[in-house]
Amino acid sequence: MPDALSFLTYRAWTAQVKGLDSFPPELWPQNIALLYYSYHIMVGLGTIFIAIMLVAAFLLWRGKLFSARWMLWILLLALPFPYIANTAGWLTAELGRQPWLVYGLMRTADGYSKMVSAGNAMFTLLGFLGMYTVLSILFLFLVRREIEHGPVAESISQH
Repeated sequence: MPDALSFLTYRAWTAQVKGLDSFPPELWPQNIALLYYSYHIMVGLGTIFIAIMLVAAFLLWRGKLFSARWMLWILLLALPFPYIANTAGWLTAELGRQPWLVYGLMRTADGYSKMVSAGNAMFTLLGFLGMYTVLSILFLFLVRREIEHGPVAESISQH
């Protein structure tokens, strides 16, 4: 859509959005390739989510969603995609603002705490890694238990 980025950035359809080549290289993000691909993964998965939702909503409207095995497989296999899209979005946000923590005021190199040692940071990182590992195992256990339990059969009431 022509001029859409101008509107999204400056709320004016005719505003000029500067490209990366308009800035000196020392102000560029350090890893442009990772930024580029993480953004495209995020947007691509978002587009896939919309397509899956539209097809599933159409099948649900027609009353055929639960009998369309192919669609149920797509929904099942799409389970990790939101996590991947979320991580790609986080990478996009963090890489895209480099080298600034606060644009024009504080650079990333100046933003670390000089009072926190590398050992403290590693301890915290390992703690979060352990917590997320436990939560992931619990999640997979609960999903497997729910799948093994299966759907509840509808009772047919006779009058």
